[in-house]
Amino acid sequence: MLVNLNEVLVPARKHRYCVGAFNIFNLETVDAVYRAAVELKTPVIFAFGEKYIEVANIGIIATLVREFAGRTTLPTVLHLDHCKSVDVIYKAVRAGFTSVMFDGSRLPFSENLSRTKQVADFAHSVDVTVEAELGSVPFDHALSEIPEEYLTKVDEAVRFVEETGVDALAVAIGTAHGEYKGRPKIYHDRLKEIAGKVSLPLVLHGGSGVPDEDILQAVRAGIAKINVNTQISSAAVKRLKVLCAKEKPGHLSDLLREAEQAMVEEVKGFMRLFAGTN
Repeated sequence: MLVNLNEVLVPARKHRYCVGAFNIFNLETVDAVYRAAVELKTPVIFAFGEKYIEVANIGIIATLVREFAGRTTLPTVLHLDHCKSVDVIYKAVRAGFTSVMFDGSRLPFSENLSRTKQVADFAHSVDVTVEAELGSVPFDHALSEIPEEYLTKVDEAVRFVEETGVDALAVAIGTAHGEYKGRPKIYHDRLKEIAGKVSLPLVLHGGSGVPDEDILQAVRAGIAKINVNTQISSAAVKRLKVLCAKEKPGHLSDLLREAEQAMVEEVKGFMRLFAGTN
């Protein structure tokens, strides 16, 4: 059952659990996320990043997810992730995405606010939810400790949410996209300050490699959605490396099936953690 972010994140924030957003970009990734969700009977967010437009057709991805979502009564969200282009957001909505993220985090605060509001006004008119980001969650950051100036400012978060009308806010509290070198420093005090003044669902990007105890503490504080990509990809690549090292690795279809199974198990592990049952 295809729904928007509000259907899954508002209950998650209220009851102190979170819903995983897992990156998809082909049949195997879509199927892996779907299988994990159905096996564990949990709501799920299929996240298609703007960057994947280079390798996957946005319309075909939307069709795939709608097909899988129609097979279950579990709430499923088709979400456009980290999109900087308003034109791509329009295209995604036309294709059937139920949620979009406008990423203006690299823009000056006032411009991020105004452009996010533009997206929210349009999206809400067609029952599509909007996520935005405030602060900076770096990509492929080599350090385990993100500089404090990257973090989301509490007063800016309050104003941003009030003036844009977004449905979810991704906050910068020390995580980064990609792999960490060492244990990341999560600024839990900053998260608590934000959560105390912003009541809508908060989002954590860069979930791969964050220790379980940090994840659970963040969820208790108000994080309702966590994005995961790198760790799932790494699990599939690791499985493929083992298979390809054999003298006869087998047919490509067999290799893809094995890679998909590795992704299913990795996604299920995150889903159990996010539900607080791990």
